[in-house]
Amino acid sequence: MRGGFGRRMMSADEGDYRLSEIDRRTLRFFLRYLRPHVWTLLAALGAMLVVTLTTLAGPYLVKIAIDEYILAGDLVGLGWIFALMVATYGLFWLSSYWQTYLSSWTGQRIVGSIRLDLYEHLQQLSMEFFNRKQTGDVMSRVTHDVNTLSELVTTGVLRLLNDLLILVGIVIILVTLDLQLALITFLTIPLIYVVISQLGKRMRLAYRDVQERLAELNADVEENLSGIRVVQALNREAVNTGEFDRLSWANLKANLKAVSVFALLFPTMTFSRVLGEALVLWYGGWGVFNGVLSLGVLMAFLGYVRQFFAPLADLSQVYNTMQVAGAGLDRIWEYMSIEPTITEPDHPVRPEEGFRGGLSFRDVDFAYADEQVIRDFSLEVTAGEIFALVGPTGAGKTTIANLLARLYDVGEGSIAIDGVDLRQMAFEDLRSVVSVVPQNVFLFDDSIRENIRYGSPGATDAEVEDAARQVGAHEFIRELPRGYETEVGEGGMRLSGGQRQMVSFVRALLADPKVLILDEATSSVDAYTEMLLQRAMEKLLMGRTAIIIAHRFTTLARADRIGVVEDGALVATGSHDELMDSSDTYRELFEKQQIA
Repeated sequence: MRGGFGRRMMSADEGDYRLSEIDRRTLRFFLRYLRPHVWTLLAALGAMLVVTLTTLAGPYLVKIAIDEYILAGDLVGLGWIFALMVATYGLFWLSSYWQTYLSSWTGQRIVGSIRLDLYEHLQQLSMEFFNRKQTGDVMSRVTHDVNTLSELVTTGVLRLLNDLLILVGIVIILVTLDLQLALITFLTIPLIYVVISQLGKRMRLAYRDVQERLAELNADVEENLSGIRVVQALNREAVNTGEFDRLSWANLKANLKAVSVFALLFPTMTFSRVLGEALVLWYGGWGVFNGVLSLGVLMAFLGYVRQFFAPLADLSQVYNTMQVAGAGLDRIWEYMSIEPTITEPDHPVRPEEGFRGGLSFRDVDFAYADEQVIRDFSLEVTAGEIFALVGPTGAGKTTIANLLARLYDVGEGSIAIDGVDLRQMAFEDLRSVVSVVPQNVFLFDDSIRENIRYGSPGATDAEVEDAARQVGAHEFIRELPRGYETEVGEGGMRLSGGQRQMVSFVRALLADPKVLILDEATSSVDAYTEMLLQRAMEKLLMGRTAIIIAHRFTTLARADRIGVVEDGALVATGSHDELMDSSDTYRELFEKQQIA
C-alpha cells in the first residue's frame, strides 16, 4: 500500500470502504476543474438535449406514418412525415456536432489544467519524495494516467447523461404507448443491473492494477535506457531483457484480468437486447394478430427496444471508460494530495541591508528516514570566507550542502544566512543567494547558451559569453561545431566531463550568487582538466562566501578555513597546518591521498 490507497491483500469490506473514500475525495478534486467551464458545459448539455429529443422522435414518427398515413393511403401526409423526419435528423446532425465539439474543447482544457497542476505540484515536492519514487512511475502519472481522463471528460460524461435521458425518455414513451408490452420489455433489466453491480468494483481495482503495472514497466525502461552505457559496459543486456520480459508479462496478465471482467458486460447487453426484441415480437405480434395492438405501435416498440438497448450497451462502454479514468484519477489524486514539506513562508524575511553571505549552522540535526546523518552540527562562516569541508565518504558533507540549499529542511536546529533562517526566506531570495555546482553536472538537452542561461533567463548573449570568457570556457565552446548553439544532448552526453563542469561554472558565475557551494566539483576529471577548473574556480570564488566539499587536497589550498566532518558532526576546524597537528582524521585523509 502507498499513500493510503490499498490495492491488494485486503478484505472485501475494507476494499469497499477505501474505494468509497477515494471516490468522494477525487470527485471533489475533479469538480474543481469543471467549475470554470460551467457555461460551455451547459451549452454542450443543451446540444445534448436536442440530440436526445431528435433520437426519441424517430420511432414515434414511424408509428404515425404507419398507423395514420400508410394504412390509410394518405400520401400527402406521408410526405409531411418524410419532410419532418429529414428535418429531425438534420437537427440531430447539427446538435450532435456541437455537443461533440464543445465537450471535447472543454475536456481537453480540463485535462490540460490537471496535467499542468500535477506537473507544477511535483516540482514543489521535496527531494525526499523523488528519492522514494521511480522516475518512470512519476512520468506515468503525468502522461498515461492524465490521458485516461481525456475520453471521460471530453465525451464520456455527456454520453452518460445522453444515454440516461434516452433511457428515461424511452421508458416514458413505451409506458404511454402500451403498459403491458412495456413491462414485458423491461423483464431483462434486472439481469443487466446484477451484472453491472457485481462487476463494477472488480473493474475499478483491475484497472488500477493495470496502471500500476504499466508504471513499473515505464520505470524499468526509463532507468535502463538512461543507464545504457553501464548496461552495455557490464554486459547486462540479457539480464535486463529478462527483467523487462517479467514486467511485460505482469502488465499483460493485469490487462487480461481487466479485459476478462469487462468482456462479460457486452455479451450480457447483446443477449438482453435480443431477448427484449424477441419478447416484443412474441407478445406484440400476438396483440396485432388479435387486434388489441396497432402495427405502428409494434414497429415503434421494436425501434425503441433497439434504441433502449443501444444506450445500455453504450453505458457499458462508458462504464469501462469511467473505471479506467477513475483508477487514473485515484493515482493522480494520490500525488496531488501529498503536501510539500519544503514550503515558502507567508511573510518572508530579508535583511535590511540585503544579503551579504554570512552563514550560521546552529545545532543542526538531520535524518534520512530513520538514519541519522547530521548530528549537532554548528558552524559560523563570515561573508566572503572560503570554508572547505573534508571527511570520509558518507560523513555527511553533501548533506550539509543540500541543507544549505534547502533541498531538505533540518530536523533540529537552524541554518541562517545573514541572520535569516532559511525557512523564513522567500524561494526567490534563497535561489538567488545560494548556488550549487555539483560533482555530477546535469545539462538539459538544449544549446550550451541556454544551459548557461538556465539560472539567469534574462541574461543577454553578450553576458553569457562574457561569463564564459571569465571562467575560461569561451575557447572550447567557440571551437565546437556550432559554438554556443551546440546541442549538448540529454544530460550533456555530447560533452566531456570537464566540459560539462566548465559549463556549470559559467552558469554559476552568470547567476552571481552571494553563497557558492562546490560539491566535489573537480573530483571526476583528469589532471589537465582539473588545472583548467582550478583556474576557473579562482574567478568563480572571487568576492563570494563559499563552501567547498573536496577530496582532493589541491582544492583546499585556497580555503580560509577547513572543517573536518565525521559521522555527521563537525569534529575540528582550522588551517591545513593546524589540522595536521590536531586532527587524526584529517591527517589520515591527507596521508592516504599522498600515497595514492
